[in-house]
Amino acid sequence: MLVPISWLKDYVDFEMAPEELADQLNLTGTAVESIKYLGEGLENVRVGLILDIKPHPNADKLSITTVHIGRPETLEIVCGAKNIKVGDKVPVALIGAHLPNGVEIKPARIRGVTSYGMLCSQAELKVGGDTSGIYILPKDIEVGAPFAQAMGLDDTVLELEITPNRPDLLAIIGIAREVGAITKKKIHKPSINLVESPEKALDYITVEIKDPDLCPRYTARVIRNVKIGPSPSWLAQRLQKAGMRPINNVVDVTNYVLLETGQPLHAFDYDTLRKGKIIVRRARKGEHITTIDGILRELDESMLVIADVERPVALAGIMGGENTEVSSATANILLESAYFEPKQIMRTSRNLGLLSESSARFEKGVDPNGVVYAADRAAQLIAEVAGGAILEGIIDEYPKRIEPCKLPLRANRVNEILGTKLSLNGIVDILERLELAVDVVTGTNEMWVTVPTFRPDLEREIDLIEEIARIYGYNNIESSLPESSGKQGGLSLQQKIAESIKLRLMASGLSEVITYSLADPRDIDKLQVPEGDSLRWFVKLMNPLSEELSVLRTTLIPNLIKVLKYNVNREQYDVQIFEIGHVFWHEEGKELPDEETMLGIALTGAWKQDEWYEKARNVDFFDLKGVIEAVMDEIGVANWSLRQFNHPMLHPGRSAELLIDDTAIGYFGELHPGAEADFDIPRAYVAELNFNKLIDKARVSAEFSEIPRYPSIDIDIAILVDDLVPNSRVLEIIKSEGRPILEQVRLFDLYKGKGIPEGKKSMAYSMTFRAPDRTLKDEEALDAREKIVAKLSKELGAEIRA
Repeated sequence: MLVPISWLKDYVDFEMAPEELADQLNLTGTAVESIKYLGEGLENVRVGLILDIKPHPNADKLSITTVHIGRPETLEIVCGAKNIKVGDKVPVALIGAHLPNGVEIKPARIRGVTSYGMLCSQAELKVGGDTSGIYILPKDIEVGAPFAQAMGLDDTVLELEITPNRPDLLAIIGIAREVGAITKKKIHKPSINLVESPEKALDYITVEIKDPDLCPRYTARVIRNVKIGPSPSWLAQRLQKAGMRPINNVVDVTNYVLLETGQPLHAFDYDTLRKGKIIVRRARKGEHITTIDGILRELDESMLVIADVERPVALAGIMGGENTEVSSATANILLESAYFEPKQIMRTSRNLGLLSESSARFEKGVDPNGVVYAADRAAQLIAEVAGGAILEGIIDEYPKRIEPCKLPLRANRVNEILGTKLSLNGIVDILERLELAVDVVTGTNEMWVTVPTFRPDLEREIDLIEEIARIYGYNNIESSLPESSGKQGGLSLQQKIAESIKLRLMASGLSEVITYSLADPRDIDKLQVPEGDSLRWFVKLMNPLSEELSVLRTTLIPNLIKVLKYNVNREQYDVQIFEIGHVFWHEEGKELPDEETMLGIALTGAWKQDEWYEKARNVDFFDLKGVIEAVMDEIGVANWSLRQFNHPMLHPGRSAELLIDDTAIGYFGELHPGAEADFDIPRAYVAELNFNKLIDKARVSAEFSEIPRYPSIDIDIAILVDDLVPNSRVLEIIKSEGRPILEQVRLFDLYKGKGIPEGKKSMAYSMTFRAPDRTLKDEEALDAREKIVAKLSKELGAEIRA
């Protein structure tokens, strides 16, 4: 935002040099990007009056002008521009001038005629971008006066970077308020002294707000018999210094008040409005509007428009319509000043790809209780520069009042947070300089602070403390060490378990990754997940950057698969990764979403590389199972089991569910071939476990047992079972029937092929029997073996192999 110092001084008296003011603003959090010194290079430029224009005798496209610059002698200057005429006042660069564009003016002989100076364009003087012709100056400007002084260019302009949370600073008065707080000076806003005609505005216009949630307040004033024309020089100059192009007196006033107060305004040609009614409503399906930039824009039902009884006449808070634009023929105007809901303006602006000065301010939030002041200020200025009669009364529809909020503040908390020793009176003084009303609770150091509606960023006590710190000065706060109990921090038990799991996974050859919590909902389609599944209970973003980042993830698996794909595409084919991260879902009927921490694992490529002692092999289901077993071992869980599990994203028959104490913890297996094809990756294996449940089931202290005092007996059995019988079921039966003398059992061979019937497999187990209190007899171990074999035969139809 560009802030001319001369304009700023209209509202607050200060003596600081621009450089010092810039430093003070920077210290209080209002960043000054640059300081522009207007008038540099314009020292030898004067206001000239064209007395005569005659053709150049030796050049058809050139003219010889006679110019009066306030001296007895006139100057003869050769010029090629076609937009000048006798009586025009123009900027004249004299001999010796060094213009801002780098040109040095010298006497020049042009086609046989000597030129003693140069008539200048805006671009040559760097006071505007117009290069089409000579800069024609206002009629009321003094001939011979220094150009910079006459045009008000002997000024300094601060270029400020305004953060989105401070919409109040998008106004000269807002900056004045900040300067007043810094310098301890009162600001003086322009007073309103309207002279209204006897005619009533209500006889000419009515307003109806159909969606008060999107437009809580709308005001309108009617001004009749205005005369549209150029703005006076003071108004045009101020707009130019602030970076705006003058258009005409009425439009310029609305832009002036926008810059002054931060309140966007819009002027309609009243006579183009149908039946004297303004309706604030949503656009209807199929409606369109041609905005004042000449572009036809298609509307939808999510957009808010200003309409008359027949058609839209403006995009609410963004841009007016061409059909009601103020023109040179306009005689009567309707002046709009309103408050629109910021998110609505932002959505419409983004959907239409249309950003304006108005929308930029409405998006950040304007003062809903400042709209009447802005309307009255603009009406007064329009009557001053364009004439006309202001009709009696302002139409003010305010169905949803927005009141200032009150926040509690404790003086001791201020000093505790800032490390200061501010008095209660000192705190109150700073707040009141920011125009925050303070009501101190008698006999305490507590107070209630009324936050005006032009400061929507102040919502909590800590926000008020930040304001106090800003104005008091961060540079005035003495450095101090924080008070501490001296106790050393440390990890919680849960954090220690989590770290140990990470270290075990890394020791197993996996690398940790961290991916975005934002996800693409279409990834769930690629995982073959059916409609209605909990993985489709998305938490959707209201304003996503793109479709690829439009929801919060419900599972870690898609992002891990994308990491695999990213590496494979770069010829890194052997990838083993894990991630511990949050997933989110919103179950229908629940007010708030749920969140859970999960452990995700993904493997692809070779598990082991070629070595002199063994060949490389690709990762398989059992390698992933081994990683899961390593995690179980790390957290001291022995009573875990697996069971068959069918999940749409996993290969049927090559997947399992992990249980601890019969509680489901997660699942793992080979990725479904359809998902592999959709993601375009080679064979991959994935797992997803509930990390919080893992930690809850962890045994935090190791259990030790006495070294056995008596010998053991080892017995092997080999059985034939159906191909679909899982190892976990066989182990369950062996452990159950072998109690209490079965100490250990493990699968040491699995075989299918020659000599084994179709649909069968051979499984060989080694069993260790031992009694803790005596030497076990062979008969006891053999009896236990027979019980196990009988149970396997009965439950699973197992046959003992010879």
